[in-house]
Amino acid sequence: MKRNWNIDRRHFLRGAAGALVPLPFLNLMENAVAKNLAGEAEPPLRFMTLFKPNGVHPPSWNINGGTEFDFRMSPLMAPFAKHRDDLLILDNMGDFGFSSHANSARRFLAGRCDNTKTASVDQFIADRIGGDTPTRSLELTTEGLFTNQIGCSYISYDEKGDPIPRESDPQLIFDRLFRNPMSDPAQRARMSSLLDRVSDDARALRRKTGREDDETLDEYFTVLRETEQRLETMGQAASAVRTEFSKLERPAPAANLNEQVETMLDLVALAMWTDQTRCISYMLGNSNSRMIFDFLGVKEQHHYLSHFFRNFSRHNIDGLLKISLWHMEKFDYLLNRLKSYKDHHGTLLDHSIVLFGSGMGHSDNHTAQRIPIVLAGKGGGRLKTGRYLRYSQNQDLSRLHLALMRNFGIDVAEYGGATEPLPGLDGGAFDEYRERPFESWTKVEGGKMTVQGRLRMSDNLDEAKVFYLDVAGQQPVRIEIEFKDFHDFNFPYHVGTPIRLTGTVAEKDGRQVLTKISDLKSVFGNSKPNTRNG
Repeated sequence: MKRNWNIDRRHFLRGAAGALVPLPFLNLMENAVAKNLAGEAEPPLRFMTLFKPNGVHPPSWNINGGTEFDFRMSPLMAPFAKHRDDLLILDNMGDFGFSSHANSARRFLAGRCDNTKTASVDQFIADRIGGDTPTRSLELTTEGLFTNQIGCSYISYDEKGDPIPRESDPQLIFDRLFRNPMSDPAQRARMSSLLDRVSDDARALRRKTGREDDETLDEYFTVLRETEQRLETMGQAASAVRTEFSKLERPAPAANLNEQVETMLDLVALAMWTDQTRCISYMLGNSNSRMIFDFLGVKEQHHYLSHFFRNFSRHNIDGLLKISLWHMEKFDYLLNRLKSYKDHHGTLLDHSIVLFGSGMGHSDNHTAQRIPIVLAGKGGGRLKTGRYLRYSQNQDLSRLHLALMRNFGIDVAEYGGATEPLPGLDGGAFDEYRERPFESWTKVEGGKMTVQGRLRMSDNLDEAKVFYLDVAGQQPVRIEIEFKDFHDFNFPYHVGTPIRLTGTVAEKDGRQVLTKISDLKSVFGNSKPNTRNG
């Protein structure tokens, strides 16, 4: 008699004290999962976002001079450069004007800061792909609430546009995902290893599995055991340095921020691998994060350092870049985790779409232009990765969100003011940025200079608040302006574009330096970046 050993995708290992352990995809589940049009088993599609607070230092982040397939990743991208073939790097994302911290948080998953009466894109996707997963979606954070401007603390919003509470404790999230809820924290702390409690059921399952499934189960049980041990070690390491509050009973905190975040990312990957949820949003910090990264040797708040023009010193810019590199390393850590897990006939990353980025571009002037946005994962073949897409004109993030919803099979006509999805994600045609020829020149009369050229920031970290206008055939014009001009003219918005600038010049170290702006015009178009409150 032929036996059918197939098990359901929602199969759990069961054990003592009501223990339930979900499983990753096994070959035994092949006939129990959804089928595509060809009649083949189709893995579930996952969506995850990783939010980076406080924008970026543009010269360290921006790619300049690259094309779709021929580009060099920037210095800040170095930590995840090895994943290039799994990435879609998007450029010229955003809109005009200044972006507050709260607006940049709303923009990240809602497209526009004024899109306040509807759900964020992750919640639309969660409704579509949640299926029968135990947890419809997870909203996670690393930082507590910023009560002075509460909007800075959220990126996910419900169907009414209201913020969705976040979770930040890895131990409680682990319990929620992989242990039955228990009302007594002391009882939870006394529980033996989760795997020990389901060992009998695990042995019974192994009698049905083949070699490939055995390898998957070995990997899964190892990861689960390591996660448990890491959570226990977190508490031991922290207990030596924290004050003992005998009357408070809660899971022990991480020893430092890095440990907390990596443990959280472990849980993110584990939750998606075991199909506990298919949609997760995670904030590495509030959009104006005040965290101090002392474990990196940085003693100042991240928000203070992000204003590197007005608070300029080489010490401060070095601290800012250490923090930004750490954010990039955590993105790399997540991608490594997702790629390490086998899922159907590929990896977990192959069947996921991961959105990484921020809600603003230039961290000091809060530009809503050239917002850092990267997509990772092939989305089950829906995305064509290994490319750099720099669009010819600014693209509202709402167009990206509309495109993502279409990729997840969500049929909506409009989102955040966008009626056309962002093109090019699937390898199709898009209007690529091309350099346009223009004349450059300088004219000096008395103490006034008018100059036409392409504006750029200095890439020398010792002069991070200095700008240059490149003029053909002559030395670039150096620009050293005060914060008022920097802010009032939204100066960083024009970086990378040709402008005509009029202002006051002074002699410094044998060269003329423009020190005060009286007029600024864009050579191409008639954009007025200050007319829209981003």
